Amino acid sequence: MSNDLEKQIIEGMRYKNKQCFILPEHDDLLLCLHGLSSMMTGRSDIMFCNSFISEAIQLLINSIFLYEDGNFDCSFYSIRQASEVANNMLYLSSAGKTKLNKWNSKNYFPMNAKLMEKLEIMDTNYTEVKTVLSDFFNEHNELIKTAHKIVHKQGFDSFYAIRTKYQYSGKFNKENETQFFLRLLKSCIGKVIILFIIIDPLSLVLADGDLSARCNFDPVTEAVDVKFFQEYLSGDIIEKIKNTSFFEDFSGWFTEKEKMTPAVFDVIRNNAFYIDSLDEIEKQKHLLSLYEKVILEILQAEIKLTYIYPDCSMLYYFTSIPSNFHTTEWHFNEYNKYLKSDEIFNQQYHNVFRSILKVFENNWILEHNEFLSNKEIESIKMIVKNHTEAYSKAMNNISW
Repeated sequence: MSNDLEKQIIEGMRYKNKQCFILPEHDDLLLCLHGLSSMMTGRSDIMFCNSFISEAIQLLINSIFLYEDGNFDCSFYSIRQASEVANNMLYLSSAGKTKLNKWNSKNYFPMNAKLMEKLEIMDTNYTEVKTVLSDFFNEHNELIKTAHKIVHKQGFDSFYAIRTKYQYSGKFNKENETQFFLRLLKSCIGKVIILFIIIDPLSLVLADGDLSARCNFDPVTEAVDVKFFQEYLSGDIIEKIKNTSFFEDFSGWFTEKEKMTPAVFDVIRNNAFYIDSLDEIEKQKHLLSLYEKVILEILQAEIKLTYIYPDCSMLYYFTSIPSNFHTTEWHFNEYNKYLKSDEIFNQQYHNVFRSILKVFENNWILEHNEFLSNKEIESIKMIVKNHTEAYSKAMNNISW
């Protein structure tokens, strides 16, 4: 047999009995999943959950490509695994570090059915949400049960060769299966989001415009995509979660807090100071962090900074003054040298200037387009000195 013929045979085996096509919502669903890949919790006690979220999303992405490539049974299995990974995440977030270590060491771990029974007992938040969303969870479970028939090859229509043979005879309906696949996929995406809200309700607070404006700190937790439910499932799912005592108890802490104006929101949540809004920011100065108060006062002195790097870190603030220099890279070594630098002003940096000064015992980088005058330098030093002295006095008055 010639090498060319052998290659043709082998290549033909790749596609034999596979029905390949592109899903009707291919782009929308993949872009949705891409957006969800940034979903993460900032809770320090369960940071491992971010890996579970990432894995569940990856499995759902894989399922789309598997289905389109004709690997239908693998695609359904991938969705089922995403659902179970989300269950495991919720269980381990409640069970504690010992259970997590056992899971990671591949010691005994309950199968999904047993795990769900345990969750009903140990996580009251999950139980409440599951009760108010009983229709959603019941439908999801039924969809998973139907998928089991495909994954476990029950029925001749789950055999590759027979599906191909009868695809035009009416004995196998690919269009119906595709609709079922999409229903299951969307249901699983919704479930992953719901379980994420249960482990970190702050994600839903941040997705609510009014509540988010009362969150005067910049959390690591990301807001959930509530639009997904409106577009693909049911808009009342999120409202039902918001009406649970679980969420009302949590969000109540925010409803009592002062609502940030848009300008202050930009500072605290987006690290952005808009020069035209300094008076507005001043009115809610009490909501700012110590660092933000220093920056505000420097800008109020009409010192035209473009970027401010507190502690020489990559977590910078920027102003509405356009910088003459734009970079897309950040190198740790470059900023590390500034940490050890002596105080220096108007250091040339590409086509802009950088000034290094000590603020609260650590060096800051101030970036500006124009050369700072001696008057401006003295003004910055005085502002920093006043804040440092006030901070030291406040710390000395604290009774430890």
